[in-house]
Amino acid sequence: MVSKLLFLAVLANGMAHAASFTARLDKPAITLGEPVSLTLEAKGLSLDELDITPITSHFDVAARTLSRGTNSETLVLTLYPRGAGVLNIPSLQVNGLRTAVRALNVADGSETLSRVTASWSLAPVSPLVNQPTRLTLSICDDGSLQWQRPVLPTSAGRLLRVLGEAVGEGKHGEATCTLHQFHWSLLATQSGSASLGIPMIDANRFGLRLRFPGPGVSYQARALPAWLPGATPPVEPEVRVESLPLRWPLNRPLIWRFQVTGGYSVEDLKALLELQLRESPALGLYPPLIEAVAMDDSASPLSRYDVTLYFQPRKRGELKLPVVRLPWYDATRGQLASTELKARPLTVFDPRWKQWGVGAGGIVGALLLGALVWQARRMIRWRIARRQGLQRIRQANSVDALAHAVRQFSLTDQSAAPSLGEWMQRVQLATLAGDVADAVSQLEQHQFGRASYTLPELQQAFLQALVRVRPK
Repeated sequence: MVSKLLFLAVLANGMAHAASFTARLDKPAITLGEPVSLTLEAKGLSLDELDITPITSHFDVAARTLSRGTNSETLVLTLYPRGAGVLNIPSLQVNGLRTAVRALNVADGSETLSRVTASWSLAPVSPLVNQPTRLTLSICDDGSLQWQRPVLPTSAGRLLRVLGEAVGEGKHGEATCTLHQFHWSLLATQSGSASLGIPMIDANRFGLRLRFPGPGVSYQARALPAWLPGATPPVEPEVRVESLPLRWPLNRPLIWRFQVTGGYSVEDLKALLELQLRESPALGLYPPLIEAVAMDDSASPLSRYDVTLYFQPRKRGELKLPVVRLPWYDATRGQLASTELKARPLTVFDPRWKQWGVGAGGIVGALLLGALVWQARRMIRWRIARRQGLQRIRQANSVDALAHAVRQFSLTDQSAAPSLGEWMQRVQLATLAGDVADAVSQLEQHQFGRASYTLPELQQAFLQALVRVRPK
């Protein structure tokens, strides 16, 4: 019995001495942005519970690969340094065994990989709450790197929207470099100081993945006055208004269009219009159409919308459309201001024919005959137009082609509508049995990535909605 216990003790002592845990780097020196592999080998140990948190203070762990043998495990970590200089990989511990500290020399630029600099900028530097601000990440290199737009972290107190990007010539000190710029629109929703940063920036050079430490940016958002009403941005809007005709028929829908560029959102504009536009005995009102429009400058943080208002005059005589006021906060003067949209008055007339006298029966008969012939020709023309429009929808071989065919569909030979919303308004105002709202919604959801439909499903939705459409 004593001999057995002695044998087990000797065996346990031999196994303890056989266990080992080592670490090695595949290279002693690299350039900032390049990866380095740290190989951890364990014999007689398990690496499942290894804590690599001490490494993350100076390195970004991009990948890890674990392989197991009979009595050994090997863990390979792909590391990217977070800064230049001599960086130490700290000692790691598993079951009482520790690895040696490894030093890595990280150069900030070399002959094979030039130095990279990155910085943030805000315009304006100290924005007001709800003021559209351009946030720019500028990266300067030798032109051999292909950069990926970093994903900014979300946080309460601000809204971020991706804008354009640009590549051009820049300077870092006295040296010329290739300047890459990524733009965002930043909207501070609460006052106070805030910071924003990204851990690493990804790039590609001849198929090699590179990662560079990302800079941080701090800003101070200034508060708006407490008495300021909601939906009032601190940006003066720019408005372009289409002129209205001098005369308009009674009971025929009237369209008034204008374009607004500033700091409003779709919800803000809808709320402002609902507060100021009201139906009256002399004027009927349809829901407005608000469509986002791309800015001429892809780096502009402002928003632009095309607004279409639909009215229906109900009385003859002079008609004055309501004045639309767009409020904004004048930070320079510290007061509330507004931009007014006024439409010139127009004359509403009754287009109905006057009744003919009883003695003009023959003329009336001739007119009726001509009207019947005209109506027959009109019926044939819109039926042909409908058949041709449905055929174009059936023959569409892509979603974009389908959208173009739908906007071309018209029973009255109208030109293609500029948008699906405009086309839907035309169909609803000028035709009967034309409930196309569901089909248009499916196509728009598919185009903007909110839902996925096949091309045959979208075509079938429009064919079912338009197969019995006819003019009012």
